Amino acid sequence: MAGTKFERRNRIEWPTVVAIASFWVALIAVTVFGTSLPTLALLAVLALLGCFYLSLQHEVIHGHPTPWAALNTSMVAAPLSLVLPFSYYRQIHLAHHASDLTDPFVDPESHYVSPETWQRAGSLKRTMLRANRTLAARLTLGPVRGTWQLWAGEVRAVRADRRVAMRWVIHIVAACGVVLALRAAGMPLWIYITGFVFGGASLTALRSFVEHSAHADEPRSAVVQSNWFFGLLFLNNNLHFTHHQLPGASWYRLPQLTRDLDAGALVANGAGHYRGYYEIARRHMFRPFCQPVSPLLETISK
Repeated sequence: MAGTKFERRNRIEWPTVVAIASFWVALIAVTVFGTSLPTLALLAVLALLGCFYLSLQHEVIHGHPTPWAALNTSMVAAPLSLVLPFSYYRQIHLAHHASDLTDPFVDPESHYVSPETWQRAGSLKRTMLRANRTLAARLTLGPVRGTWQLWAGEVRAVRADRRVAMRWVIHIVAACGVVLALRAAGMPLWIYITGFVFGGASLTALRSFVEHSAHADEPRSAVVQSNWFFGLLFLNNNLHFTHHQLPGASWYRLPQLTRDLDAGALVANGAGHYRGYYEIARRHMFRPFCQPVSPLLETISK
């Protein structure tokens, strides 16, 4: 781990710089010339770019690609996803890494609920919580549900901390700038929101769907061995156990580090070792991969 920190502080990681530059070139090209594409093709390209941007933001959150944090942030801080301030994403993701993974009381990225929450839930909410454990619902309802929960939580936080309000004022102003730029380039806003914002979040939900599950004495982070396409799209964050073991490691080092750790064997009896996203879709498109209530907390009758 010490070697990873040294490398990050003292070297520019050129593969990541190239990835960020390539993203911006591609986004500008699609924004300016993309309307000549068939609508479905344009939506697909925007969804890939939206997902890739979130992957790049994740990489920057962990201190890449240069030794200068302000420069790193400037590369990916533009609110292209419209719904989420980058500073908030960084806050909750670092809290996730510092937490007891999957514990709904302390892990802000947990999809589990406590027994008390389940007991208070009505039949409709319980149905939604169960559905959220299927890939079909996570890809379609997940981005909408996640955005609504984010906004509701931030409205509550504003009352206790004015800095949260300032964060959102800055975000809204910057997001309006993004919208104005899109309109000036002739990109229909509904296509951008459907493709880049919703589609990008949906593809990211594919990556995160099985990456954590609650186990008392086994790893809670999974490994998804996928092909080069998803590896690049997700910047190898599908090798999630390795990322949590070595959060300072650059994305392009994760495949070799996964082999060095024999991570697939380590997680096989815990969060799981998957051979690809086809396997995940085949097993869990309509069948839940876990229960809504955290098994690490007090069990209750259903």
